[in-house]
Amino acid sequence: MSLPTEKDIRLPLLRVIADAGGELPMAEAIRRVEAHFPNLTDEDKRLRRKSGGLTWPNRVQWVRQALVVAGCLYREPRGIWRITPQGREYLEIGGAVEPLAPPPLRPPLPPLSPPPERLHKGLEDKLSHIALLLGYYAEAEFSEAPYRYDVVWKEYAGGVRPDAVFEVQDKGNLIEALAKLQHARDIWGSHLFLVVTGEKDQKKVQQLTGTYLAGTFHRLAPYLTVMTPEHVEALFSDLDRHAELLRKLVQK
Repeated sequence: MSLPTEKDIRLPLLRVIADAGGELPMAEAIRRVEAHFPNLTDEDKRLRRKSGGLTWPNRVQWVRQALVVAGCLYREPRGIWRITPQGREYLEIGGAVEPLAPPPLRPPLPPLSPPPERLHKGLEDKLSHIALLLGYYAEAEFSEAPYRYDVVWKEYAGGVRPDAVFEVQDKGNLIEALAKLQHARDIWGSHLFLVVTGEKDQKKVQQLTGTYLAGTFHRLAPYLTVMTPEHVEALFSDLDRHAELLRKLVQK
């Protein structure tokens, strides 16, 4: 059989987590979801993407990330999938009978000036979701001594070298973020992205970072892309509108 679609997996994933008391380890959640698809064969589960990762677990993780962004699953703790009150509400409404107009999975728009911690986590979630839309495996709060990186993208789960590394940093404290990105470039050769919060004017952002990139961190300049939260939001919104098509395009 062809693998279940994102829509097929969404409710079963919420159901197995809710039935387990509200949380499950990632591997166990994927295993229990399989029981909802009796026609899913061992051959289906052995299918691999060109990058080497298994297609079926990747698809379930893709759905999980979409549910995190939608507010139906908590982002933390790492490796544990935990349902939110909003997820339980959606399950109660859509689990028994699919309504004619399904409740939206996207949460309400955040306030214009969200608290810094909330903004930071929101950007990490969106960057992780964008990775999945583009066929990458994302890890948030990725540790590599002596640093911890906000988000990294890899070709597949378990990959050693991140293809892309993202740091989210307030405009008033850029040195630490640039040092971490320099380290990532030195050891992995990754593409580097710095999301600067607290300043919407891209020209001012470039001025803020330009001083450092012309001096101490001059080696970063050719490899670093500087963004604002508005850039991330716009990219997320554009890609998310075509999520199902993108999933088919990047399927490996």
